[in-house]
Amino acid sequence: MRPTLIALLTICMMVRTNLATGQETTAKPMVLGALQPSWMISGELMGGKSKHIVFAKAHEHPYARQILVPVIDGKFQLILPVGHPEAYMLIPEENFEAGHLRPFVVFSGENVYVTLHSGERYMENTVSGSPLTNEYHKARLSIGQRLAKREAELDSLPYQTETGAVKDSLLETAYLNLHDAYISGHPTLVSYQLIKELLIATDSDDIYRLAKKHYPDFAARFPDNPYTEMIGAYLNGRYQLEEGKQYISFHADDLQGTRVLADSLLAPKITLLNFWASWCGPCIEKTRTMVPIYEAFKDQGFDIINVAREIRNTEALHALLEREKLPWQTNLVDLESKYAVWTKYGITNQGGAMVLVDASGTILAVNPTADEVREILEGIV
Repeated sequence: MRPTLIALLTICMMVRTNLATGQETTAKPMVLGALQPSWMISGELMGGKSKHIVFAKAHEHPYARQILVPVIDGKFQLILPVGHPEAYMLIPEENFEAGHLRPFVVFSGENVYVTLHSGERYMENTVSGSPLTNEYHKARLSIGQRLAKREAELDSLPYQTETGAVKDSLLETAYLNLHDAYISGHPTLVSYQLIKELLIATDSDDIYRLAKKHYPDFAARFPDNPYTEMIGAYLNGRYQLEEGKQYISFHADDLQGTRVLADSLLAPKITLLNFWASWCGPCIEKTRTMVPIYEAFKDQGFDIINVAREIRNTEALHALLEREKLPWQTNLVDLESKYAVWTKYGITNQGGAMVLVDASGTILAVNPTADEVREILEGIV
C-alpha cells in the first residue's frame, strides 16, 4: 500500500526509550489499584521477551504517560476503578522500546481478557469480555477489507504509470468515506476512538472536516469523556491556525526547566514558531531550511523559537541541538506533553508545524517554505 495511505492506517513513531522497571512511568500518577467495585484487564503474552505490558490511555500520546504492568509466568493484569469506559492501548514492552508500537486497543467497562503477541505476530491478538472492544476490532477489520476490495478494483483498471497519484487519492477518499459511513451509523465510543485515530495519524484537511462534522454530536453524547476535550482542542487549534488570526498563546519550559510564556519571547517584528521534536525527522529537515533565512534577517527584528515535544527527558533534544548547531538560541520544551502545546495547535504526529507571526501575534503564514518566509520578511523588514 502506498506511503500516503500507510500514514493514515498506522501510528508508528521511532523513539529511543528506556523503561523503568515495575513502575508507572509518569510524573502524574493515575489512580489505580484494587478498588471495589472494579474492572480488570488481564491476559497472557505469547512469545517475546517483554517483562512488562505498556498500558496507555488511548486519548493520550502513548509516550506521554504509561502504566507498566508486570508479566509474570506469561500472565498480566491491571485492576481499574469502575467509571466511564475508556480505551487503552496495550503494547508489549519490546515493541515499545523498539518504537514499533502496534498498539492493541481495548475498552474497559467489563472484565477483559487479552491474548497479546510480541513482534510481528500482533495481527494474532485476541480479546474476550468487552463488547466495545469487539465492536472496535470488527469495525477496523471491516473497513480494512472493504478498502482492500476497492484497491483491487482500482488495480484492475487500465491505469497509466503517471496516474498512480490518482489511485492514491481515490483510496484515501474511500478510506475516509468508509469511516464516515461507520461513524454516522454507530454513535458509540468506538466511533469516537476512530475519529481520534484519524486526527492524530495525518495532517489532512479532509480528516479535520470529517471530525468537525461529527464532533458536536459526540461531544453532546459523551460530555465527560476525555476525547471530547482532546478532539475539541485539536479542532480549535486547526481552525485557529489561519492567516490573519491571532496565534494561540502557550506556556512551555526553557532548557533549564523554567516555565515561560511564549508571548514574552516574540521578536520585535516577525517570529517563526518551529514546532519540532528530536524524534521527528521531517521536522528536523524543515528546520535546517530556515538557517539561511535566519542568518539573513536576524538583525532586522526576526527570530526563530524552537518548541520541542520531547519524551521522558531532554537528553535527545540536547544531543540534537549539539549536532545541528542552529544559529538561533531560543529553545522551549513541552516535555511529555505537559502543556499540550501540539494539541492546542492541532498538530499531528506527522512532521510538526511552523507558524510565522508578527510582533502582536497575528499569524502571517502556516507551514511556510523557506522561500515564502524570505518573501514575507523582505516585504516587511
